[in-house]
Amino acid sequence: MAGAEIFNNDEIKAMADVIERKMIHRYGSHDSRKGQYRVDEFEDKAKAITGSKFALGVSSGTAALIVALKGIGIKPGDEIITTPFTFIATIEAIVACDAVPILGDIDETLSLDVASVGKCITPKTKAIMPVHMFGVAAAMDKFIELGKKYSIPIIEDACEVVGGTFNGRYLGTLGTCGTWSFDPNKTLTVGEGGIVLTDDEAIYFKMDCYHDHGHVHSKAHDRGADEKFGLGVNYRLSEIQGALGLVALDKMPMALGMLRASKKKILDAVAETGIKPRPMNDSEGDTATHVIFLMPTAEAAKKFQAATKEAGCGCAIIAENTWHYAKHWKALADMGNKDFFGTKSTSYEPETMAKSDAILSRAVMFGLNICMDDASVDKIIRAIRAGAKAAL
Repeated sequence: MAGAEIFNNDEIKAMADVIERKMIHRYGSHDSRKGQYRVDEFEDKAKAITGSKFALGVSSGTAALIVALKGIGIKPGDEIITTPFTFIATIEAIVACDAVPILGDIDETLSLDVASVGKCITPKTKAIMPVHMFGVAAAMDKFIELGKKYSIPIIEDACEVVGGTFNGRYLGTLGTCGTWSFDPNKTLTVGEGGIVLTDDEAIYFKMDCYHDHGHVHSKAHDRGADEKFGLGVNYRLSEIQGALGLVALDKMPMALGMLRASKKKILDAVAETGIKPRPMNDSEGDTATHVIFLMPTAEAAKKFQAATKEAGCGCAIIAENTWHYAKHWKALADMGNKDFFGTKSTSYEPETMAKSDAILSRAVMFGLNICMDDASVDKIIRAIRAGAKAAL
């Protein structure tokens, strides 16, 4: 599903334009750049597509998460509730703010379970961070309701679902803030980059300053005369990345359309097998980057996996995924054991994730590319049929 699959001369032209004008920095040099601000245009296009009032381009999806947390005022010792099924950047962003990750359970959609979050809320809870994983939305209506009930901000980690929707609204626009990633492995890529979306002007202002050394940005004067709002970091996006982002957003409908067509063909072809697809909170908004089935038992999942491998197109069992499942992150478990967060009640040992493990051990997955020919799709279909015959 890597976005570079759909690179062509459009990206070359976009980068060449920036290089030929020798205008790499997104800020300053107003007299020389002739009104051309590619990152500004990238942000404006994201706003136009999503309906978000504010968009801030940053250097990565991880940076987007950190900036969002800083924007809502997360302080050391604050607790952020999130999911054990995510990419480690979700946890790293929380830790980078000296806050404490609190892991809830997942449900069969493989998203953070709202009921488990309710049990995790304490006076220290300052944000809830659902993660939209492998193309599919978390139950955002329920999270928004929960956030309102307890006056807790909802930060959407939508880094893996750029272009996905929930009830007709883009993921990343439903919470207090939402984040998109454009890294090399995402459906759309600018090399490295991210965006934070929000409708809150005060939060946007804090994020905008923080991501660029605390500067208050203005086109009324050149860079160097900026006022300072406070301290910050350097998570700026370059004009080259902004130019690539404009192309990527133009290609988003095409990329999602190709993924969705491949997934529909696969699911339609295996429907008669009786295999159970992963349930979704909104199937219409699925970005279709993954085909996932839930087996009746972990043993059945292993039989399915073995049969698909023998058929020439092996699948993954998500519980074994060291990249996206906190059970495997020894560094995180060690932090809990060493009382890194200043609270002995915080544990990230595998046994604390038993409920999530029971689901993920039954979840089998095939990843899809954007560009797939009929032979590649048919290979997955044959493997699924063989897996279903062996497992069910």
